[in-house]
Amino acid sequence: MDVKKPMNCKQLRDCDVVDSSGAKVGRINDLTFTFDGKLKLSQFILGGSKWEEFLESARIKPDKDPVLDASIIRLIGDKVHLNTNVNSLKTTLDEGAIRPDEIRWSELTKLDIVDKDDIKVGRAVDVDFDTDSTSLIVGGGFIEETLESVGLKADVDILVPGSVITEVGDKVRLSVSKEDLRLTMDKALENPEVKKARERPAEERAALRVRLFYS
Repeated sequence: MDVKKPMNCKQLRDCDVVDSSGAKVGRINDLTFTFDGKLKLSQFILGGSKWEEFLESARIKPDKDPVLDASIIRLIGDKVHLNTNVNSLKTTLDEGAIRPDEIRWSELTKLDIVDKDDIKVGRAVDVDFDTDSTSLIVGGGFIEETLESVGLKADVDILVPGSVITEVGDKVRLSVSKEDLRLTMDKALENPEVKKARERPAEERAALRVRLFYS
């Protein structure tokens, strides 16, 4: 799967999904992820009128959401491009096959984030796809307070890589302390790009991605 430009799951849900012929298939309703030291996109769930028409024409009336393997995604850009045609999708559907080791994006973004000492530091906000990695966007707690203190609450996405995540379950656990997170975030916010963003009027600011703990 190639990622043409950085994009989060909320943005991804606004994109059309097209098959290998360029025909619109639907839109993404939800996604599932696994975590084994890295946050990985595993499967996705389609929705929208086009997808409903396809299910009806294929005489598929699933009791659960039909999931599709992420391996059929060829490219993520202005659209989500699949490497197969719509007629082949009926052979890849597996009703409700969300494995125990997977978590839905809609559930992931409700989880609290704790540091290595089990101290709450924020919450999961979204998942960010980049050309070279998949990261967790974090917010809430002192993270939000720090951004508010420099006038950037709504203008910055704070990204944490899988390398500092030790567990994704009923909460997201980090391998670093709250103080480590604070110091790293303070240093990152001193970046010249962030300083420039702070100087621009709020209505002229584009969302800025600040990556923490990246070597």
